[in-house]
Amino acid sequence: MRFRALLSALVLAAVFVVGAAPLRGQAAQADDQEIQIGRRAAAQIEAKAKVVTDPAIADRVSRIGAIVAAQSPRPRLPYTFKVIQMDDVNAVALPGGFVYVTTGLLKFVRSDHELAAVLAHEVAHAALGHGMEMQRRANQAMFVTLLIAIVTRDPTLFQGSTLFATGLLAGYTRDLEREADLSSIEYLNRTTYSPVAALTVLERLLRREQLSPQPPLIFPNHPTTAERVQYVEEALRARRIPLNRRAPANYLVLTIREGTDAGAAYAEILVNDRLIVRLADAPKIREAAEVLDRLFDSDLGPYEVTARETLDGWGIFARGLPVLRLAPRDVPAGSPSVRDFVVSISVRLRAAIEDDVRRRRLDG
Repeated sequence: MRFRALLSALVLAAVFVVGAAPLRGQAAQADDQEIQIGRRAAAQIEAKAKVVTDPAIADRVSRIGAIVAAQSPRPRLPYTFKVIQMDDVNAVALPGGFVYVTTGLLKFVRSDHELAAVLAHEVAHAALGHGMEMQRRANQAMFVTLLIAIVTRDPTLFQGSTLFATGLLAGYTRDLEREADLSSIEYLNRTTYSPVAALTVLERLLRREQLSPQPPLIFPNHPTTAERVQYVEEALRARRIPLNRRAPANYLVLTIREGTDAGAAYAEILVNDRLIVRLADAPKIREAAEVLDRLFDSDLGPYEVTARETLDGWGIFARGLPVLRLAPRDVPAGSPSVRDFVVSISVRLRAAIEDDVRRRRLDG
């Protein structure tokens, strides 16, 4: 993407202007040089792209970024997290901890967990000195070409096969990308954010690639998204982290809502903002929600939900477990029989799960 190429070029050109820099792990002077390089590149980026200043957006990204950065091996870098107005799904980390994400990426992630995963990945690049390592591996001819491209503002210079063949404009090389992916899992695992989000983001990116009419541009030294999905999942399993995708991917969202109607108290269960059941008995609703929450975590299927007659009425069951038992006295006034009322609940619950499964199949 042009924006990613521009960001990478700015980083590399800034390195070229500053001169040869120490590699990662060389004390405070190395930190200072990285910060100087990153600050110069950041200034150029912000001169060319619109930075989002909406407090609700900016504060969310900064808050989550600070949480994951605190878990990195270099928490004292002056990390900054900013949002660029651009539809592309993208993120980049400059040396010194200057991290940018696009508005397109904010639309793509489905939860704070997934945003944290993206930011943790970028923090890892900065904390592990990957930008400086890429500078060490690059050749001077490339730097000159990139510097000319920036000075002349000629985007066509980023499109030559010679430039792309190096893999520099495609992001980090295979070993550095893998290190950032696996490090992000460790950072997330020390926060309240789910490390499984590192997997769900990649799975959806892979799904997006598979549905795209244009095949992704793959470079010899850059891992494919499929490869990244595989080794991230393997890493999660090796760490015995349950692969519960529900919270990070934000599906089957279960809500309990309580209120009053004409002076009468009620409680209700909603799934993805769809009303499933409303009762006057709030404790019964909360108990049912707890059971559903556990079942949703293990990917409850719509076909596993049934309505059955019980000794004193009818009930909702899932995988053979009782979710909600109702007697005739529990049915709201004006409602049909307890049987019809419970069957209608099961129909709504199955439909909510079916719609959620369908959305995930289409959108990843």
